[in-house]
Amino acid sequence: MLFEGQELHEIIGRTPNEIELRNVHGRCCRILSSTEALALDMDLFVGVGNRRRIRFLRSRTQKFALNAGSHTTQRLKGEAEVNIAHPLVREHRSVRSK
Repeated sequence: MLFEGQELHEIIGRTPNEIELRNVHGRCCRILSSTEALALDMDLFVGVGNRRRIRFLRSRTQKFALNAGSHTTQRLKGEAEVNIAHPLVREHRSVRSK
């Protein structure tokens, strides 16, 4: 499970074991105690583990916009040909008929 923010802070406080700090490639680059992990800026990290303990911390990745779907996805249109789908869903090229 992924934990972030205040929930991550609480679970790190309850974690009895050492916590791995992993880089962007998933390799362990440092071992932290609970107090060292609590000193980090929790907005920059995400914790992976379960409700009792955090196994490792990794840096937070960027948040992505809504996925636009496959190349055949088109936005829904109403009676007046007005788009009625979510504005972040982009309209794609129409499918070519053979």
